[in-house]
Amino acid sequence: MKKFILVSGMVFAMFGTFAQTQESKKTKTEEKKEVYQCPMKCEGTKTYAKKGKCPACTMDLKVVKK
Repeated sequence: MKKFILVSGMVFAMFGTFAQTQESKKTKTEEKKEVYQCPMKCEGTKTYAKKGKCPACTMDLKVVKK
């Protein structure tokens, strides 16, 4: 019975550690996402996921602060 309780505790501890590492990986990747927008705001509040040029005025898109 003691072995069963010990093994069960170890299994739950491993799952808890695994869940925490998965959650921390998600937050790190979410923080790295950058959003780009034209500095002249010619398209209003439209944003882009990648660097490039504004299709309206051809200026370089800038990173928007969150």
